[in-house]
Amino acid sequence: MSKVNKVKELLEKHNITLAAHYYQKDEIFDIADLTGDSLELAKKTSTLKNPLIFCGVSFMGESAKILNPDIPVYMPRLASCSMARMAKREKVEKNIKELQKNNIDFIPITYINSSAEIKAIVGELGGVTCTSSNARKIVSWALNQGKKVFFLPDKNLGQNVAKMLNVTSSVIGENNWQEADVICFDGHCSVHQLFMPEHVEFFKERYPDIKIVVHPECSPEVCEMADFVGSTSQILKYVKEHKNELMAIGTEFNFVNRMKRDINPNIYILSSTKPECPSMNETTLDDLLKLLIAIDENRAYNEIKVDKEIEKNALLALNRMMELSK
Repeated sequence: MSKVNKVKELLEKHNITLAAHYYQKDEIFDIADLTGDSLELAKKTSTLKNPLIFCGVSFMGESAKILNPDIPVYMPRLASCSMARMAKREKVEKNIKELQKNNIDFIPITYINSSAEIKAIVGELGGVTCTSSNARKIVSWALNQGKKVFFLPDKNLGQNVAKMLNVTSSVIGENNWQEADVICFDGHCSVHQLFMPEHVEFFKERYPDIKIVVHPECSPEVCEMADFVGSTSQILKYVKEHKNELMAIGTEFNFVNRMKRDINPNIYILSSTKPECPSMNETTLDDLLKLLIAIDENRAYNEIKVDKEIEKNALLALNRMMELSK
């Protein structure tokens, strides 16, 4: 029996749902029951009644468990997102104290690419979680409360959303940062940092009609030069609506390559190096099969557990996001 068939057999035997983020390898993505970006998967997994195996990075497994605490949630690999690691508790708390010392009235908004511990801090302060799909809507909601926004951990997403809303932004610690409407934590995505303005110029010079499509985790300079800026699910929708157009896309390699394979062969990767997320690419079919065999033999591992106090406060931030995303 092939590995794929064995995986499918064990999933069915134990009534386990397999969820995979768009950035997962094809060998995982192509056999998943549920696929999507962070927001889509948060919604899809929150109503499950049966066990879940989540193929992604650790914060996604944590969020799935917090939103649906009554089911067991497993991960083949406890892959750690580099952006989430940048937002350490001590540094976030130091930033919050700096905001308070400057008498800044703010609502904290944490990108879903953060640990449960950081989501809990944000939730306790009356803040919200967001994804790249709903960041604009949630930041707009916060600003409409008459307060500033402390956006973490991704400074690029925070600054790009501020630009979309025609408000000011700054990274905390920069000159006159206190005056900005959106004050950003100094974090970033290691993959989306690879896309540079010169890459856009390269393609525009050679193909004047090419569409430049990028994720809002890219730098503001790159986003400013793009024809379309959107979340993973929004990029997928855009590509489907422009099937025959020449495009250069600035986001994770597996996702772009799959769209090139399945939707539009006229797609280039917008970088000179392969923009493959090392964390997302940790999970393999072998890892998934090993976990399923362990579950079958009653020696399951990598079950996601979240401290009850952290879960309670992180759920506040996640539930606010789910409400605002309706």
